[in-house]
Amino acid sequence: MTLTPRQRFLSYVRDSRSTRQVVSPFLPFPAVIRRCLEYLQIPVVEDDILNEITLSRSLDYEPMFMTDCSGLIFNWSVDPERSTDKSLTRVIRTGRGEWIHRASGENIPWHDAETCPVQTPEDHAMLVAVCEQVGDRAEEIRTYYRTWRKRVGEDGVIVIGHPHPSWLGYQINPSNIFYHWNDYQDVYIRSMEAIFEASLVVMSIAMEEGIDFMSDSSYGLEMTSPELFQVMDLPHIRRFAEWTHDRGGLFWYHNCGFTRQMIQDGTFNTLGADLIETIAPPPEGDNDLAESRRYLDPAICSKGNLNLRILRDGATDEIISATRSIVSAVNGYKHVLSTADGVLEGTPPENYITFVRTARELAGS
Repeated sequence: MTLTPRQRFLSYVRDSRSTRQVVSPFLPFPAVIRRCLEYLQIPVVEDDILNEITLSRSLDYEPMFMTDCSGLIFNWSVDPERSTDKSLTRVIRTGRGEWIHRASGENIPWHDAETCPVQTPEDHAMLVAVCEQVGDRAEEIRTYYRTWRKRVGEDGVIVIGHPHPSWLGYQINPSNIFYHWNDYQDVYIRSMEAIFEASLVVMSIAMEEGIDFMSDSSYGLEMTSPELFQVMDLPHIRRFAEWTHDRGGLFWYHNCGFTRQMIQDGTFNTLGADLIETIAPPPEGDNDLAESRRYLDPAICSKGNLNLRILRDGATDEIISATRSIVSAVNGYKHVLSTADGVLEGTPPENYITFVRTARELAGS
């Protein structure tokens, strides 16, 4: 029986002996896909999902698509009457009244250059109110995931976007996370719990609509400490994984930072993850893939980890060599051949194509 790309990916994660090794780079930027199709002289259409499916068929890889989660909980809408050319006013209406967020017109989300909605303890209370009403929008959420599954079909797997309870679902600035945790920890924990519960509402719908992987993500040790990871991140990650497994699903964990210590001390083996990405190499991460892979439980499927700058800026020979090193490093382990995170904008099509073709050749067809 011939398996679809989706079936191959899922079968490989569950039991790598059942199918060939998976090749699945992460392509978040449609322009990269379009340039690759143009390079291969394949027609480009207006549907970006169809473009990647077309590219994956041409190059023989198993694509993965990342959907939203936190944006479905925090359904901000722009209020044009209270916005100007220089200031954007967004609103969520709750039973406690309006939660209002004013930002610059440029609106760079979740970045220290821009404010995020959670600034005060009162904002935490509004966040909780938003989370408690997510079930009111169940049909809207269901339509969102059903549309994704219909568009992707059997041509790839779909991963739910990371809920990030410890990051408050992107509603707080990265630097403020630790100030708020220190200044009013009980309030912060309540917000995390509200996001966790709201995420389960979203995940329940996503699983019913055929989304393949539930997921979460967190900082590496470039931004947190082993102690904070244990109390802020680990409990929710484990609960998401347990909830997913209780329903027969697969759990995906993403961390593109400094994770070597947590891999070597066994923490990552306790996440409950079926797949862990990206085992990031320097400079973004601090992993030697072969070393880190030896510390991970063999039952866990790893994913990664081609350096994104080599992929964007390197010569063809460098990309081939780096890909060969990845394949050698994970020999004997379940590992999805991929990139160290989302392929960067400006990556030349010939570089991307070289990586995928090399990975496919070395992994076998």
